[in-house]
Amino acid sequence: MKREVVLLGKAAQEAKEHLLRHYLEGREQEELCFALWRQSTGSRRKSAIIYQILSPRRTERSLHGNASFEPHFLSRAIREAKRQGAGLAFLHSHPTPGWQGMSLDDEIAERDVISYPARVTKHPLVGLTMGRDGYWSARWWEKSGMEVKRYWCDKVRAVEAKAYEIHSRPDALTRNAWSARLRRTEDSWGPLFQNGIEALNVGVVGVGSVGSIASEAFARIGVGTLTLIDGDRVEEHNLDRLLHGTNSQLGRRKTDVAAESLKEHATNARFVVYPVGTEIHHSTAYRAALDCDIILSCVDRPVGRDVLNYIAQAHLIPVIDAGVAVEAYRNPRRFFSAHWRAHIITPEHQCLRCTGQYNSGEVVSELDGSLIDPVYIKGLEDSGIRQNMNTFPFALGAASMQVNLALRYLLGTTWWPELSRQEYQFTKGVTTRADERCADGCSFRQLIATGDKGNPPYLRWEEHDTGKQSHRLNLKEVGTGLWSKLLRVLLGRDDEVARK
Repeated sequence: MKREVVLLGKAAQEAKEHLLRHYLEGREQEELCFALWRQSTGSRRKSAIIYQILSPRRTERSLHGNASFEPHFLSRAIREAKRQGAGLAFLHSHPTPGWQGMSLDDEIAERDVISYPARVTKHPLVGLTMGRDGYWSARWWEKSGMEVKRYWCDKVRAVEAKAYEIHSRPDALTRNAWSARLRRTEDSWGPLFQNGIEALNVGVVGVGSVGSIASEAFARIGVGTLTLIDGDRVEEHNLDRLLHGTNSQLGRRKTDVAAESLKEHATNARFVVYPVGTEIHHSTAYRAALDCDIILSCVDRPVGRDVLNYIAQAHLIPVIDAGVAVEAYRNPRRFFSAHWRAHIITPEHQCLRCTGQYNSGEVVSELDGSLIDPVYIKGLEDSGIRQNMNTFPFALGAASMQVNLALRYLLGTTWWPELSRQEYQFTKGVTTRADERCADGCSFRQLIATGDKGNPPYLRWEEHDTGKQSHRLNLKEVGTGLWSKLLRVLLGRDDEVARK
């Protein structure tokens, strides 16, 4: 299983300012600190989510070109990690740029001095080094028999407001040999960013009209891995909008159809695609999503969006949500208006529920079966849930906006203005932007960086799933009675606040 590290935006900024402050002042002086982390466990990757920095007090470390900590600083850090039920991380800086190796002194400090007492946290020690250019490197130290073994991380990610920084280990990059296939793409943004694209695992949840186009776009620009999640099969009414759908594909899973096409179209010679033919609230799909570096949300149901909101907040995996709304007169049926929009969903941006894309009452209605009840549906004739009208050109517009917003977030630098949401109004021909925040009292703010402790309470755990099932819930028992009331308490306690 791969190991990685992801930093909450404010923790990343605090760590960077502390670790590089001497270099920025013109002194060749290293620095150190500790941090706290929680675990996020996918099917092929586990990540340490760093959420709090513990900076040294005046008497807790010594500076002498290198930096060393005093025993009482380590003791304080371990006590705090134990108190919060968190893991311990050790961070220090180096005077050279780029991904950092380890000196013998570094290895002794982490493996022999820190990792043994840190075992009382019941988590492995995580070590991070920052080069003087702000580039992160990281490793996990785990007990293996009588030894403590080092596992180098493939990536270190930092989820910030303006940009999503991803620092990859050089020998983990599967760089393509120069190819005419990607010449125009690489010329557009350079080899450094192209290297990053090729190292990404991009999740696409909902491989319908928007998702099929978005996945095609990432396959064409050379992404290394695509994870496709959708429980639906190709039906005849999909063929006017589904990019990879044909008459011969009717009845097949959308994920399998898309995966076959993408293998033919992908420009990365080492391209890998994982089709997951089940819904995102099933544990197999959920854990596959936790392996992703960024997720494109192309779902149109409340439960799917709610699950992705949990993933963005608790597991620090950015979600780029997109949707299309079409309005039409009823009698006679004719076009009135359309708009599509895309949002960045992270702890640094407005959460998906506070954007108004869904509410917790709709989540409960889907879970208790109301959204497939003909009597209930008849009362929703004027709601967005009932109306699922769309066309291929409108889906193309939404997918383009979504993919470009994702690329902008990946490419972003500190001098670019922050951008959270874009919306295009078809009849007016106007694109607008917004940078709003969550409503006061939003319960999703309490889930930020909680990792596996912040999973949705209604996840459907398959029997073969060996992961921690701390919130096991039998959906067959979810109805209009006790479970429905429980879910409304768990999910809807602040909906009235969120809608204001």
